[in-house]
Amino acid sequence: MSDQILLRFLSAGLIDVGGDDTKLAKLNETASDLATALKKTPSKTSSFALIAFDPASPEDDPVITEVCDALKKRWPTYINTFSGTPMMVLRAVLLDALVEAASDEKVGVAFVASARNALPFIEASNEQMIWVEAVLGIESRVDARAEAEWAPPDSITPPELKFLAPPAVELPSQALTVDTESLTATLHAAAAPSGAGPNKNRYWPHGDPQNWAQDFGRLAAKAIADAVDAASEDAQNAPVDISGPLKALSHAVAAHVADTLGLVSSATAGLQRRTNLIWWKETLYSPSARVSYRALPASTSGALMALDLYQMVPTFSPVSVAAFLSETVLSLDSVDPKKKQSIGELVSDAIESAELSPLREVACQLIPHPSGRGPVLALLAEQQGKFAIDEFRARVGVPAETALSISEWAAWIFRELQAARATQDVVKTKKSGKA
Repeated sequence: MSDQILLRFLSAGLIDVGGDDTKLAKLNETASDLATALKKTPSKTSSFALIAFDPASPEDDPVITEVCDALKKRWPTYINTFSGTPMMVLRAVLLDALVEAASDEKVGVAFVASARNALPFIEASNEQMIWVEAVLGIESRVDARAEAEWAPPDSITPPELKFLAPPAVELPSQALTVDTESLTATLHAAAAPSGAGPNKNRYWPHGDPQNWAQDFGRLAAKAIADAVDAASEDAQNAPVDISGPLKALSHAVAAHVADTLGLVSSATAGLQRRTNLIWWKETLYSPSARVSYRALPASTSGALMALDLYQMVPTFSPVSVAAFLSETVLSLDSVDPKKKQSIGELVSDAIESAELSPLREVACQLIPHPSGRGPVLALLAEQQGKFAIDEFRARVGVPAETALSISEWAAWIFRELQAARATQDVVKTKKSGKA
């Protein structure tokens, strides 16, 4: 879809290249260059988006400077085609770059989150359909992945046991050899008192046949048994060591059980996550501030709920999670669903609230070096709540007078946290991969 963005701006009469396909190609090349740069530094996604959304973006913003520099490399004489800084052209190129870079779904998360926050409050009626189609296309793809990660499977198929049976143990055989001479002597002794063996029969067969037979049977059996035992002892093999095969089987079974448990854990993660969220909603207790949301001012509760939910869910979360947050906020008695406050006041409250220090700490971690236009989190990271209204618009992209309900404010903070984490995750992964 990204290759059609500039064409849509052309078709709508929003930009003009004088019917020159060469100039359009240079704009497309610039957008591709910016998309490549954005994938390498995805933390710029929100800044790119907030400038691209806004027809009143300041010309001296660092993002505009970056786009101009990229365009100059592809089209050195572009300044002769347009009078002044061609803001509409630059914004169209930015949108094209954002859509192309959103093939990286984490960039897509940041783009959609920024769009859901800012676009409803920015006057861009003549561009509305272009933006709507771009945002919905990316959002549907990102949301599909999130839904798949959250959904429990219908069934779980454990992996096969990976075990290669060892070869059969071969036991060497040895023939039994009976000492015939010794056996003959003992049998001879068993036959009569005159025999040569040590254990002689006490009787003669003709003198006392009955007792003779008993002695002969006993002595003969012993002689034969001793001979066989002696032969067997000579043929005794060394002990067979089967500890190796048993150890291999033990390791294979342990690995199989671990893989199966991992599969079950992964498959049920979505269900466990949903269960935890229901518990959180029912208790209305903040794990970060360790206090009931009911004990806090409404604006503080909304922002704190956004932080706590952000810490409970992964980067990829369905769109419905923001709706879940809004409904949780509205369950508080202190929240009037019809009452709204200016975003400027809400930001000032968030900077001054002691209970929101965890939120400000997270903002500093996610946006360590804020500059130019960016999310509200950048202001929280700087902890600067007293600024002129025109500066607020330049920094955030919407007027300080923009009115939000507490549930909308909570959703705004949650989306910004998700967007910042998505791009931060990409940066950390790349750095760790080089280490």
